[in-house]
Amino acid sequence: VGYALAVVYPTAGNIGGGGFMTIRMKDGKTSFLDFRERAPLAATKTMYLDAKGDIVPRASLDGYLAIGVPGSVMGFETAREKYGTKSRQDLIAPAIRYARDGFTLEQGDVASIENSAKRLAKDEAAAKIFLKPDGKLFTSGEKLVQPELASVLSSISDKGTDAFYKGMPADAIVKASQAKGGILAKEDFEQYQVRELKPVECSYRGYDIISSPPPSSGGVIICEILNILEGYPLSFLGYGSAETVHLMTEAMRYAYVDRNAA
Repeated sequence: VGYALAVVYPTAGNIGGGGFMTIRMKDGKTSFLDFRERAPLAATKTMYLDAKGDIVPRASLDGYLAIGVPGSVMGFETAREKYGTKSRQDLIAPAIRYARDGFTLEQGDVASIENSAKRLAKDEAAAKIFLKPDGKLFTSGEKLVQPELASVLSSISDKGTDAFYKGMPADAIVKASQAKGGILAKEDFEQYQVRELKPVECSYRGYDIISSPPPSSGGVIICEILNILEGYPLSFLGYGSAETVHLMTEAMRYAYVDRNAA
């Protein structure tokens, strides 16, 4: 699914990004994989500040200084090796097909590309993929074909993670980064590792909650919100009632104050 989404839903998942995976097996065993992007080895505390120590607007969001070392490929393969039942080739085959033969764009896909069209047009490589040769937008019902992505996915399918982290994709990313003011180096890719951690666990009215630990904030926040709400009679107050909505809002507010202050 992750590889397929990298092709058909690039705004939400891609092999140039990373992620988390909370795992629960049928025997009750749980685990958590952290394969989020990592900061380059050359990153510093002041890399997004100007000479006066002020924050450079959008420096951490746009451009090659905003890019971390991708973790998705290593994360997917780690999950497959430790907990999967199918071959890498079988799992990646649908994604290769979608990239090679194209997939039909729906209105939501077209709208997503349109919202980013000006930014995509500024980058030659991105424009080549997501815009037509004349710079115009795709329309609903047309196909988006990504032959270069198909080639990369095929190499991962054949050779595993080394094809990405020690092969052409890493070389191309590093070359582009160095040419455009970034600090990514080949060593960043070669030293990337997935971390396996114990999930956050809590209970709520007799239910066991298993969720993501730091560096994700989601699991801790969910447990704090539920722990607060467990002390109030929500079923008596009623779903959607003013009292219930008020209690949920305040529980979320306090939990996120703790998150943002941590």
